Amino acid sequence: MTYIFAVACITTMMACVFLLFLGLPGTWGILALAGIWAFFDSSSVFTMQFFLLWGGLCLVAEVVEFFAGYYGAKLYGGTDKGSLGGMVGALAGGIMCAPLFFGVGALLGALAGGFLGCFVVEKGRGMASGPAAKAAFGVTLGRFGGFVIKLALAVSLLFHAIPAIWHSA
Repeated sequence: MTYIFAVACITTMMACVFLLFLGLPGTWGILALAGIWAFFDSSSVFTMQFFLLWGGLCLVAEVVEFFAGYYGAKLYGGTDKGSLGGMVGALAGGIMCAPLFFGVGALLGALAGGFLGCFVVEKGRGMASGPAAKAAFGVTLGRFGGFVIKLALAVSLLFHAIPAIWHSA
């Protein structure tokens, strides 16, 4: 019976990775499932240090993902207001496009919304099209980089949690 619960937990953890493509906190889902496993399995190898370390990494990944677009725009010549426009556009695009493509539209919408938000604000402030597009590209690149970091963290957490669960089952 323990193996059935282990398979269910591992399968759900793997599904949490796909939550990232929907703009949802999949890393936290994996960590929560490890916590549930540790709660019900007294011989679990998950320790408080494990949860503090991975919880801290998840928090850092969330912050990096949030601010990566902002700093991407700044790196590519955008202003503070253009960067803020990119952040607002990414949030709006992610929410509006979430129902598209079985939820993957949230990621695409966040990237496109970040680009458009930054571009529109920079153009509205009088920046030429070329530099505004360059700053908007920085937002998109930063948002994508933040997503990749969060995805890598989720996969790494998954590769740490799965063997621990399977061996304690």
